[in-house]
Amino acid sequence: MEYVGYLAPIAFIFALFALSQVAALKKEVDKLKSELNKLK
Repeated sequence: MEYVGYLAPIAFIFALFALSQVAALKKEVDKLKSELNKLK
């Protein structure tokens, strides 16, 4: 069970990375929506 303690920080870093990717994707989608509305 010791190795779980070593994996926790790595999993935390991956979780933070995933959250930042989701935020960036959401921002990109919002930008595309606004561009689409300008074209209408």
